[in-house]
Amino acid sequence: MSDESREQILSDFQNCTGLEHLDECIHILQQYEWNLMEAVQAVHDRIGIGNDNESTVPVQEITNRDTSSIITNTTNQNVNNNKRQSDPNEIDDSDQPRIIKTIPGSQRTSKGASSITNVGLVRDLNFTVEYCDQTEKISTFDSESVYQLREKISKKFSIPPNKQHFINWTMKSYDDQTILKDLNLLKENTIHLTSIENGSAVQIPNHTTSSSKTSDEFPLTVLCEDKSGNLTPFKLTLQSHTTISEIKKQTEHLTHIPIQEQAWQGLLGAKDSDELRQTSIASNAHLIVYQSDTSLNQQIPTMRKDTKRSIISPDRNEDDQMDIEHDNGLESYDDDVNVLSQNNSTTTFATETTTSGREPLIPDGCTNDAFGLEHFARVFNRRYGSTGPILYIGPLDQAIQDSLYSSIHTRRPLAIYLHNDQSVCANVFCSQVLSADSIVEYLANNYVLWAWDVTSDGNRTRLLETLRRCVGNQCAQRVGSMENDSFPLLLIVIRSRGSLELINVIEGKSTPSEVLLNLIQSYESYEQQRLRDVDEEIMRENRENLKKQQEDEYEQSLQADLAKERARQEEQNANERLKQQRLQQQEESKARLPEEPNETEKNITRLKIRLPNDEGVLMRRFRINDTLQVLFDYLTTQGRMFGEYKLLTTYPKRDLTSLNQSDTFEQLKLYPQEQLILESL
Repeated sequence: MSDESREQILSDFQNCTGLEHLDECIHILQQYEWNLMEAVQAVHDRIGIGNDNESTVPVQEITNRDTSSIITNTTNQNVNNNKRQSDPNEIDDSDQPRIIKTIPGSQRTSKGASSITNVGLVRDLNFTVEYCDQTEKISTFDSESVYQLREKISKKFSIPPNKQHFINWTMKSYDDQTILKDLNLLKENTIHLTSIENGSAVQIPNHTTSSSKTSDEFPLTVLCEDKSGNLTPFKLTLQSHTTISEIKKQTEHLTHIPIQEQAWQGLLGAKDSDELRQTSIASNAHLIVYQSDTSLNQQIPTMRKDTKRSIISPDRNEDDQMDIEHDNGLESYDDDVNVLSQNNSTTTFATETTTSGREPLIPDGCTNDAFGLEHFARVFNRRYGSTGPILYIGPLDQAIQDSLYSSIHTRRPLAIYLHNDQSVCANVFCSQVLSADSIVEYLANNYVLWAWDVTSDGNRTRLLETLRRCVGNQCAQRVGSMENDSFPLLLIVIRSRGSLELINVIEGKSTPSEVLLNLIQSYESYEQQRLRDVDEEIMRENRENLKKQQEDEYEQSLQADLAKERARQEEQNANERLKQQRLQQQEESKARLPEEPNETEKNITRLKIRLPNDEGVLMRRFRINDTLQVLFDYLTTQGRMFGEYKLLTTYPKRDLTSLNQSDTFEQLKLYPQEQLILESL
């Protein structure tokens, strides 16, 4: 297996599991011979109840003689693999202390399934730094700090370290004193660099388009208002097709104000799904954002979640916890409410968190999908203390268009989450699955997620009608036949050969690891179909291009033939007009021409006219007082049009066509006989 393939598997493994320590991930993948699916399954089978803070088991001394079974089986393999990433002169550190760490991000390994990390390794790190249209390569050691990396970048781009902003490092927690090794970076890394002006100007990348620079830039200034009323400006350079929702997400990264707590001024009624070019917001406009006050009720889900953790044994893993809560049903949830009400003197908390009295995720009879989904996100956060997955705000048919009918290279599968408060699995699924960082991140990166609450009969009926219209009768019938306890549901819809297909239904009784694996498998099925669609699209485009080329060539040939036919017809018409004109002139000349005199008549002259190209001779008698016009009329009756010839005398040589046509033969001394020569022009 090539190093590039392993680095890709390592990156996918970290995205799926949330593990950040590089050596820890490599060790687990080596145990399963770099099989991504098996390694992910193994990690999630070991995930425990969860802890909001990363914990570390105290350092233990491990010797070659007295090691655990895990270390004994993997020591040689780790040493060999680590040599590829460490200094060639690195000595074996098997006698050095090792640290058993938990999985970060509110998850920890179960007892006896710890992972091992070597200490003191120094690796080379390579960075590709992109700034405007300039790209530079920088190498450093992972033992250096972020500030030392900034100094090297400053030498390449002449940007002071304190003016540098890494726009694609928003998910990393670091400062200038952070050691690069603590960030668990890969050997090859990319930094998208921007320059900060006055400590506030940040260029926000548009993740929905290609990285190539476009000309439709849309500059905005976001003024962040703190509690004391002071405004901090952030100058944003966006694209005109950036949505309001994306601006809010980027503002969350810049100002650390959660989306659900952001209050905006200046959006002019724009919805989250609207693109900037579709709104009334002008370029270079100033928008104001501030953090809205959160009520005490918004903190209830977090308190309930912590209370629930405190009453579950920490020795059980996450799947066991799911089984316990499935068995207990709504009774376990009611227990949590009782514990909460005992710890707080305000008895209204328990009333607000009961299943029958709490606010639904989507109001009954909701007819505005965008309003309903925004309400869904707000209520979800108040209930479960988490923003949950990122939802598509808008109607289902529009979500289908943006996910499954976009460009073949950017389309993504559609996930439809259906919630039902009457299901015993609803609260567990939302708090343990939809709030899990790994699932939230995987859905955001690979799916378009649309949600609906079918608790009320009105909303359920409206959903079935929407599914029947947008997805198909088969999908609507399958959802309609589901019992309440089968909810929540995650429907995975893809586009196959031009039609929509429901390829997976994930029920609410599934554990977090089962849900994640189902999402991965569904995405792989979609990706295989997408690649087939790409091939078919290329073949179709080639066929259409060939057909268009043939049609163009045929059209060109047809136009050429038509042009020739028009020219021939025009020539024929011109000849016909000329022929008619000549006939008319001959008739007029014949009418004017006097009769030829007899030979016995006096005062006559005899003219002999030799024709060109040995065509013969014309002979006729004229009266000496006849004019030249009579001679020209005679020639016209013989098919010789005036202006097409010259009529010459032999001696002295004269051109009769240039003389006055009213002169007589007597005046021109063309008697008693004369020989003339006719030459064509």
